[in-house]
Amino acid sequence: MSEPYFTIGQLAQLFDVEVPTLRYYDEIGLLKPAHVDVKTHYRYYATAQFERLSTIKYFRALGLSIAAIQDFFAARELPKLTKMLQEQQAEVRQQIETLQAIDQRLDNRLTQVAQAQSAPLGVCEVVTLPKRPMVYLQQPYTASDDIELVIAKLRAQYGLTQSVFLGKISFSLPLAALNAGAYTQYDGILLVFEPGDQLPAQQQVLVGGTYLQVVFRGTHTQAGPYYEQLLATCHEQGYQLRGPALETALIDYGITDHVEQSVTRIQIPINA
Repeated sequence: MSEPYFTIGQLAQLFDVEVPTLRYYDEIGLLKPAHVDVKTHYRYYATAQFERLSTIKYFRALGLSIAAIQDFFAARELPKLTKMLQEQQAEVRQQIETLQAIDQRLDNRLTQVAQAQSAPLGVCEVVTLPKRPMVYLQQPYTASDDIELVIAKLRAQYGLTQSVFLGKISFSLPLAALNAGAYTQYDGILLVFEPGDQLPAQQQVLVGGTYLQVVFRGTHTQAGPYYEQLLATCHEQGYQLRGPALETALIDYGITDHVEQSVTRIQIPINA
C-alpha cells in the first residue's frame, strides 16, 4: 500500500462516525473501502473516500434517507441533486408545520390544565367566548354509559383518525332536560377544535357570545348541584337561557387516576 491508508477505526474517529455505520455503508455499497486485506479482512480507506464520506454526512445532516443518497451517487449530476434537495426541503417544511401544530396543542393543553387548577371552584361566572369550530354527534347519553363507544362513533362519522380528543369533548344537555332537572340526560357530544388541530371537511360552529359557567372539582356524576347553582343564578340575575349547556371534563381519568383531582366545567349560553 503506497499511499496513506486509514483503518476503519481511524476513519470513524476522524469523521465522528460509528464503526458499525461504516461497516453498514460498505455492505450496501454506499462507501466501499479502498482496500481490504484478503487474509485479515481488515478494511482500509484512502483520502479518496474522505470526500464521499463528507458528502454522505452532509446529506444525512439534511435528513436525507440512505436510499436517496444511494440514488444520488448512482448518477451524480446537478439536476438530480437539485431535485433531491427540493424534495427534502418540502418534506422538512411539512415536518416543521407538524411540529408547530404539536407545539400549539401542547401549549393549549398546558394552558387548560393550568386554568383548571387555578379556576375559582364552585363560583358562577359570566364569560365571553368566541365562536369555535366543532363537530357534533346527536347521541343520547347518560353518565353511566360508555363514553369511549360514543367517541368512537363520533370519530368514525367525521373521519377523525388523527384528532386528539383528550380534554376537548363536551356533553350537550338540552334546555328541556335543564328545565326538568334531568341533569344526566345528555342529547349529544361535541368535539371542540383548538388552534393546531386538523379540521375535518364537515364541521359546524359552536356559537360564541355570553356564557354563564361554573368549574367544580368532580366528575359528571357530581354535576347536579352545580346545574342547580347555575339555574338559580340565572333566576336571580334575570339571565335567559339561549341554548343547551356544555359540560366538559377538564381533568379526568384520561389524565389522572385520582378521582379527587378531577375538574369539570359547565357553560350555559345566556342573554345577560
